[in-house]
Amino acid sequence: MNDIPGNTPILVGAGQYVERGASAESPSSLAARAATAALADAGVAGLARAIDTIAVVRFFSDSSPLWTCAFGRSNNPPQSIARDIGANPRQGIYTEVGGNQPQSRLIEFARDIALGERELVLFAGAEAIRNQRQAERRGTTLDWNEEFEVPLDDRGIGADLFTSQEIHNGLVMPVYFYTLVEQARASAAGRSTAQQRARSAELMASFSAVAATNPYAQFAGAQSAQEILAAAPMTHLYTRRMVAQDGVNQAAALLMTSVAKARELGIPRDRWVFLHGMAEGAEGMLSERPDVGAAPVAGAVLARALAMAGCSVADIGPIDIYSCFPCAVSVIAQHLGLPDDGSRALTLTGGLPYFGGPGNNYSMHGIAEMVWRLRREREAFGLVTANGGMLSKHAAGIYSCRPSAVDWTRADTAVGGRAFARRPLATQADAGRIVSWTVNWSGDDPVQAVVIGEADAGERFVACSAPGDAATVHAMLGRDCTGHGVRVRPGNGETLHFTLEQDARALRQSTTFDR
Repeated sequence: MNDIPGNTPILVGAGQYVERGASAESPSSLAARAATAALADAGVAGLARAIDTIAVVRFFSDSSPLWTCAFGRSNNPPQSIARDIGANPRQGIYTEVGGNQPQSRLIEFARDIALGERELVLFAGAEAIRNQRQAERRGTTLDWNEEFEVPLDDRGIGADLFTSQEIHNGLVMPVYFYTLVEQARASAAGRSTAQQRARSAELMASFSAVAATNPYAQFAGAQSAQEILAAAPMTHLYTRRMVAQDGVNQAAALLMTSVAKARELGIPRDRWVFLHGMAEGAEGMLSERPDVGAAPVAGAVLARALAMAGCSVADIGPIDIYSCFPCAVSVIAQHLGLPDDGSRALTLTGGLPYFGGPGNNYSMHGIAEMVWRLRREREAFGLVTANGGMLSKHAAGIYSCRPSAVDWTRADTAVGGRAFARRPLATQADAGRIVSWTVNWSGDDPVQAVVIGEADAGERFVACSAPGDAATVHAMLGRDCTGHGVRVRPGNGETLHFTLEQDARALRQSTTFDR
């Protein structure tokens, strides 16, 4: 330990907080609770005064109109936390949108710490969506407004995650995008809808079993594969119990510093967790990807992180794979050569559908759990993966209590997504074949089908069933429509309406959806 370079970045504190009931607390307030826990976890009193940077993962209410909050907001979340914990940082950072952000920003902070540009970083995030929705249901008014005049490095929303054509043709929720990925994977494996749903349910049941034992999980109790399958459908492949649950009050925080600063502050060595390999990268838009069911950048990110750490998959012990939807897990498991049937533990938390899906901040909980696990398994290497957007933005980190020899001032952590092929997008199309597809539910009824199609020239397009075209919607439920021909006609604006080439009634193999 005495030979470790002083500028080596380490994690020295981790904290989590969950509020299972409902209160008036804001996300900033919950984040401050997790920050307090992370400071205590480092084992030294008075650390708040030494913090020079507080970074906060962007709240969902500041990320998308889907989660708009009517109760106001802090104009400087890092400063809200600083006030609550008695810190006076010289910089506050508010991150971009994306579930990759906790892992991606650790890459940034590791480099900055190694270069001497930061000394002690508090990184926190939270969601209080359960509090928000409960107040809305009860007609209660909350006041979450906070105003500060302290400067803030607000990173904004970040890059677009979808094309205009995708949105205009019904892909308005992440679950629809991920169903397209799931369907492409099912088709490639030759699995029917029923087989793919059963496989997802078995995988997710293994996650639920872990969440049931986690004291920081939002939701109590384990769910069986049968219960997961029996839940109300959202799409032809996903039920409500297979997908991330955002109605949570959860927070997590991490404390990061250098070996030299940890020695100066007296942080015990048994608190130190080293970073052995980290990488990040981004895919193209979903409809541009040559294989809709694959994520080649994710594979490159994992390979880069493992190479940097000098590890193989066989060397990795505990794992937490980002789990917003089943395919997000199976894609990463496939790259790692690990089973995705529930026989290998792939989560430390229990996953976003069961532990809870606190917005962009989930993977910070995974990293916090990893810190604690590795302190108990001091020779082990652990892997945390993170995913943002529509299986778009990937980040991975390998951690251990063993000292790391990586020079983080020089580490090449960026995987260039532009190196991977992309399919051109068609602005107009009159015919093509289905690359992948989803049937989307509203309440108890399948109401719309959406396809990613490919024209003869190789151009991609997104199209949806026309309003009232129940025949096409129902015809798609009983069969795998991948590769089937479609006719396309323009709707309003960028909307394209498709029909199956044959009479939909002749194609129908089942008039009911087997739930």
